[in-house]
This record gives sequence, C-alpha cells and structure tokens, in this order.
Amino acid sequence: MNWSTSITIIAVSSLCLGLGACNMYVIDFENKLPNGSVLAPKVDTPPPPPPEPAEGSEQVAFMDSTTAQLDGCRLITGMRLSHNGPFDDGLVKLRNTAVTINANRIIPLRLVEGVDGAGPHYFSVKMVRCPDDASDTQMETTNG
Repeated sequence: MNWSTSITIIAVSSLCLGLGACNMYVIDFENKLPNGSVLAPKVDTPPPPPPEPAEGSEQVAFMDSTTAQLDGCRLITGMRLSHNGPFDDGLVKLRNTAVTINANRIIPLRLVEGVDGAGPHYFSVKMVRCPDDASDTQMETTNG
C-alpha cells in the first residue's frame, strides 16, 4: 500500500464518520415524558370572536390625502396591521384604533386583501384628525 492510497482511505473514512455523526440521536427510553405527552394530538381551538365596533367608530371615515391637506387635517400617526380573518374585521380594528387615538379620518396607503377570505390581510394607513365642520362654521361666524 502506498502513501496516496492510505491518505485516500483516511479521507473517505473521516468523511463517512463526519456525515454519519450528523444524524446520530440518543433516545432515552427510561425517562419518558408522563402520559405520552409527546404523541398527544393538538386540540383544535375555535377561532376568536369578531371584534366589536367601539362607540363612535362608525363615524370614522376614509379619505384621500389631498382632501385631508385641503381640509386642514393633521397627521396623528401611521399604522400597519396584519390581520388573519375576514377583511371587514380588519377594518373594524382600524376604526377602533382610530377612535382610541382620537382620529376621525383614515387615509389608506395600501390595503391588501388576501387570496382566501381568511387572510392574511395587510393594512397600511395614516390616522388623521380633521376639524369638525360645526365648530369651523361657529368660529367663522364669531370672527366676523
């Protein structure tokens, strides 16, 4: 046996040992988990109930950014939401958030409805606060 043959044998054997060690598992049959919890089937959880609209959320409207600038609206925050479930439930969540942060208009930047009805749906919006029409006309009449 010459020098190159012995190096080849050593290289092949170390390769086989190296690859074989990657798949080596130690199974301890004496210390099993109680009640066979490893093999227990997953329990199907019912879907969460749809969100309830907050009081005043039906008055939150969608508008475009040009109209918002012309009406004197001020930006409160931007929001991104990823929602699994019906698309309309995601809109309810957006309106509830707007009421929570005292916004009365939503400017949609990007609304992506998922392929199937269950989602995921993606919402990217700006929440703005616009002046009320009643208070504006009242201020105009008092100022002359």
